[in-house]
Formats: sequence, C-alpha cells, structure tokens
Amino acid sequence: MDFALNEIQEVFKSTANKFFKEKCTITALRAAEASEYHYSPTFYKEIAEMGFLGLVIPEEYGGADGSLIDLALVVEEAGAAIFSSPFASTLAYGVLPILKFGTENQKRELLPKIAEGKLIVTGAMSESQAHYDLSYITATAVEEGGTYSLTGKKMFVPYAPNADYFLTLARTTESHNASNKGLSLFLVKGNQAGIQINPLQTIGSDGLYEVEFEGVTVTDADILGSINEGWNLVQQTIELATALQCIELTGLLHRATQVTNDYVKERHQFKRPIGSFQSVQHRLADMYTIVEGGRLAAYHAISRLDEGVSAETEVAIAKAFICKEGQKVLVGAHQLHGGMGIDMDYPLQFCFRRFKTMQLNLGPAHVHIKKVAKSLGNESASVAQLVN
Repeated sequence: MDFALNEIQEVFKSTANKFFKEKCTITALRAAEASEYHYSPTFYKEIAEMGFLGLVIPEEYGGADGSLIDLALVVEEAGAAIFSSPFASTLAYGVLPILKFGTENQKRELLPKIAEGKLIVTGAMSESQAHYDLSYITATAVEEGGTYSLTGKKMFVPYAPNADYFLTLARTTESHNASNKGLSLFLVKGNQAGIQINPLQTIGSDGLYEVEFEGVTVTDADILGSINEGWNLVQQTIELATALQCIELTGLLHRATQVTNDYVKERHQFKRPIGSFQSVQHRLADMYTIVEGGRLAAYHAISRLDEGVSAETEVAIAKAFICKEGQKVLVGAHQLHGGMGIDMDYPLQFCFRRFKTMQLNLGPAHVHIKKVAKSLGNESASVAQLVN
C-alpha cells in the first residue's frame, strides 16, 4: 500500500500546516474557548475562504472535487493545531452525508453555502439511553397531514446554538426500543419554534449541548435518503465521521509528542538536557511509535472509504487503538513535562482535554474492540462453513 503523497496533496498539507500554525496560537485558542459559542466565527469564515470546507465537494456544487485522502491531510493538520470549531461536524454531518445520500435539490441548495462558510451543520444523534447504540433512540417523527412532528431530546450536540441544520435520527414507525427498523434521517432546520438548547459542562474546549425537539415541523424535503431507511445511512455516516476523527486524533497526538520532544531538549537537569537520558528517549520512542501506528491505521481506514468500499473493521481498529494507546502518549507527555504540562498558557493541556473529549465521542476503545471481535467471529464462522 502506497501512502506517498502526490504534488497536489503535498501542497494541501503544507498550506494547511502553515495556515493552522499561524492562526491557532495559544492566545487564539484560549479566546475561542472563553467565547460564548466556543469558537471564532471569523476563523471559521477563513477556513471556508481557504477552500477547506469545499475540498471534497464537486465543482458543480461550488467545491474543489478533492478526495477523502485530500481532506484527511487538512483534518490532520487541524488536529495538530488543537483546532476547535464546527469544521469537523459540518464535514461529517453535513458535506459527506449530503453528498452520499442527498437529493439533487439538497445538494444544489446546501453544498455551495456550506463551501462558502454560510451554513453550519451538526450531528444530533445520541440520547441519554442511546449513545453508542442508536437502535435505542426514542425520538419520534409522527406524520401529520403530509409533514412530520419531531419530538425528542438529543445529547452531546456540538455547536448547537450556531447550527443552521441538525442531522438527526428519529423513529417514523411504531416499533419497540432497540430496533433498527422504522428509523429515518432528517436534516432539521435550526432557529425554528420547538427547539430548545441547553449547554453541557465538559472538560473539552468545544461546546456541547442538549437539544430538545418539541413538535418541530419537518417535511419530506428534509429527509436524507428514504423514509424508514435511516439505519443503514446513519451507520455509514458515523463510520465516515469516526474515520475522520481518527485522523484528527493522530494530528493531536503528534502535536503532543512534538511539544514534548522540544521540551526535553530545552529542560536541563544535572547540567544536561533531560532528553539526553536514555529512559526519556525510550519513553519518547514509545510515544512516537504509537502515533505512527495510529496514523497508519487511520489512513488505511480512510483510504478504503475513499475507494468506496466498507471499512467498518478498519475504522474500529483505528479508533480502538488510538483511544487506548493514545492515552499513553498523553500520560507520557505530562510525566516528561512535570508541572509545566498543566500550565494554561502551554499547549499540552489543550491536547489532553481535547483528546479526552474525542476519546469518548463516537465510541471509546471498548466499544470498537467489540466490533473488531464481532468481525473476527463472523470471519471464523465463514471459514468454518467453508471447511464443513
């Protein structure tokens, strides 16, 4: 497998690296976190002007017609910059599902505005009893005279107050809980009657909210895909979102390792840099190995999705590995820094807090390890059938 970048991809990566380094200073990150909505609208507009939001959107809809690999290169640099904004959510819950499942009207109406930075999309999937298994959702969309009345409470919704659309899953037929039948995927317009948003306290720098829909009106034009066929669509959407998150996490972990490597060269003890001690070098080598392993797993998953084939197991492997082993990278970074690592004017604390948020989002390690185990079980069953 060749992961060498072509000339255009090298330009994407270097351009994104320079842009995020210049814009994502510690002062800027702290200001964004302290702001009302936990991000900078001005910075988000600049992201759009750079063409990053429209990177994978076809030219006919105002984009650059790039690939998922091209997008991954930018997302990795955003992760390394500890960048917190609706960028990732708009890609994962707006651009990619609309491209994959949207109607021609939805694509023509929404994608050009997203590429220009005029629309923010977020995912409103999880519920208090249905976080990692969406078959337990209880939100309903009841048909009433040609429209639907959406009611339900969604948890951990990023950037909800500024969202122009919520991508959400609801039951459109009567069915028992823990059923993946009769579910539909809706693009719900924000800023309409019946939507109540409440902030949640989190450790991370990005804003998470509880969103309650109470009799919100949605129509057939707001359905993504077909009515009652939302389960398969949402699984593919989450698979793509998780793969992109793994790419973002590798960028973040690389930043933590890089910051630590620079620090141990400057920090002196016993009249020599602490990086000259063998135990420190071994610790850094372990951290670097984890980062590179996670990067390979993440790009393997995204490359399969870019080819249009299933990557369920590959995504699960990447997320499980990065969540579990990435913790060791952050712990190692803090131990090598000592008290300096928790200074609020230092980047490492941003890395740690953002990692903890993404570690839980879209499933922690144990959730994805179960998926890998299930795939191995299915593979074993298939081999057994062939043998018999």
